[in-house]
Amino acid sequence: MTQLPEQCCTLPPFTSDYIPTGTYFTIPVPENNQPDLRVYNTGPTDAKTVLVCVYDIFSLHQNTLQGVDHLAAASGYRVVLPDLFRGESWPVDNMPPKEGRAALTAWVQARGNWEKQVRPALVAVVNKVKEDGAVKIGAYGFCFGAKKLIQSQPDHLFDSIGLIHPSFFVPEDGAQVRVPALLVPSSGEDQTIMDAVWAGIQRQGGVVAEKSVRQDFLDVHHGFAAARSNWADERLAGRARDCHALMMKFFKDTL
Repeated sequence: MTQLPEQCCTLPPFTSDYIPTGTYFTIPVPENNQPDLRVYNTGPTDAKTVLVCVYDIFSLHQNTLQGVDHLAAASGYRVVLPDLFRGESWPVDNMPPKEGRAALTAWVQARGNWEKQVRPALVAVVNKVKEDGAVKIGAYGFCFGAKKLIQSQPDHLFDSIGLIHPSFFVPEDGAQVRVPALLVPSSGEDQTIMDAVWAGIQRQGGVVAEKSVRQDFLDVHHGFAAARSNWADERLAGRARDCHALMMKFFKDTL
């Protein structure tokens, strides 16, 4: 993994007074003896199309929950958000990290370890929504979550993926993509890496290249569509809505 974007380590997240409208359920995660997983759920539980949201390091932040509720209401899909950190998150008042940027990177890599933490949880979530009747499953990830969706590709868990202001990307990540992808860089990402990832996606050819979409949001900061934004600010709220509208169109076109 490479480092987190500079803005991810310097710009504090903003608070939100949004009251989520969904509910929670828990599911077992038998692989690696993981404890039961708490999952936020909104939209019809018997929906044939389901979106899985993979949050950023601030986990169940009100902004992220608001986006989940918005997508479910606007699309008619079921949207679920697993609590991959199981009640823990990076403290919102510890940014920039008092322990230094390396400590934050190490924490993310430990709490978000693909094989031990994230993969078993996502497999359990996908199995659950399939049991409930899901036929098509998409996923979108913010920051750290976008990297997890790259790592998910060999498991064929999702039919299309949204990669929103990604963290930890390397140029080779585009070559790992096996389904249509939405790439949404902000001003906080290394554009050279974003260009290389996009080129790798395009080289896949076929439906991946045909249905993948890239749209840059270079007028806003890293995290603008999730926990690191102030949706009381009309401009930022508008750009976050633009991003969620883009996601909804992308998933409508690919699921």
